[in-house]
Amino acid sequence: MSEQEYTPHRRVLDAINHREPDRVPFALGCSLETAITHQAYERWIGMLGLKEEPDDTLYNLFVDGVGFKQIPENILRQLKVDTRGFLLQEPSETEQELTMEGTTLVFVDEWGIKYGKPETSLYMDPIGHPLAGDLSDEMLDNYQCPDPLQESRFAGIAGEARRLRETGCAVIMSTYGLGQWDYAHMICGMEQALMDLVLKPREMERLLRMIHEVEMKYWEKGLEVVGDNIDIAMHSDDLGMQNGPMMSPDMYRRFIKPLHKEMIGMIKQKAKGEVKFLLHSCGSVRRLIPDFIEIGVDILNPVQVSAAEMDTAELKKEFGKDLCFCGGGVDTQEILPRGTPDQVRDEVKRRLDDLAPGGGYIFAAVHNIQADVPPENLQAMYETLQEYGVYR
Repeated sequence: MSEQEYTPHRRVLDAINHREPDRVPFALGCSLETAITHQAYERWIGMLGLKEEPDDTLYNLFVDGVGFKQIPENILRQLKVDTRGFLLQEPSETEQELTMEGTTLVFVDEWGIKYGKPETSLYMDPIGHPLAGDLSDEMLDNYQCPDPLQESRFAGIAGEARRLRETGCAVIMSTYGLGQWDYAHMICGMEQALMDLVLKPREMERLLRMIHEVEMKYWEKGLEVVGDNIDIAMHSDDLGMQNGPMMSPDMYRRFIKPLHKEMIGMIKQKAKGEVKFLLHSCGSVRRLIPDFIEIGVDILNPVQVSAAEMDTAELKKEFGKDLCFCGGGVDTQEILPRGTPDQVRDEVKRRLDDLAPGGGYIFAAVHNIQADVPPENLQAMYETLQEYGVYR
């Protein structure tokens, strides 16, 4: 099939299904995990001399609020991006106030998690945990989870899904970029949550189940609203650190895997058309990948190449027949922000050589493109993908 006959939608689906399309699909700005900061975007687009055209993109306060750019359709087309995506909306029924504590911008989200953004930071980070301390049934009895079915969460997403479908690209739906384990350790505090997996397993299982029920309702309602206008359901739950998983495979299998399995099964059953499941999990997760495959994960992101045991050639050899990789295209910890354009080119070539053969690969940087990335490095990444990401 010629490049003229290949739609972005077909290109992505062929890749997911382990067929070689005309070229490696390109994902950018379709989720909180393939995003680009306003600063990096403006410098890159300015260097290219591209001009934005107004369109009907559904504004998302959450995406903008955490510092990421909702890229206009005309720019996505000029950059030959093959994916489009949207998230649920921030609920408007309960307004969340921003306050200042000294020079730190603070707010408390609907889960009761307190976030702070010091003047030296670009991001909000959790600094207060509603269930910190000795986790007990009484604490869980009194803890109020958010209402997952607030109408404002789903406002406009049916029309946005239809609009994105009409672009001819593959459409990705996400909720809020945080999964069962993500919320659990932010509600309790990371250290306490990890200890409670051992010291308070019954209480931790109860908390994880409470979070899970909220997330299941997000997905069930969202899938009903958007109909058959999505191709990929993206769920994020970070389980890796730089040197290994946050928990042992046995603990993952006990506490988290059953929840992921139930969610994947429900999404694939309730979706109005065939939907692939994309799991985002940062860090060194190689030891968990067989479990991911077993429960129905189709695509893994972000393939953090700088983490232990995440060599792309080895991952492709071991898991490439069962799993599509999305990400891993260029290291975002060192190479993309601090390398030279030539180093970026070499890195992209290497990752394409490792991951692209036989299909099963969607190109994206390792997680989000941060504010300190030079536009010359972004252009080197992009040009190398266009030149070397072609199947011959």
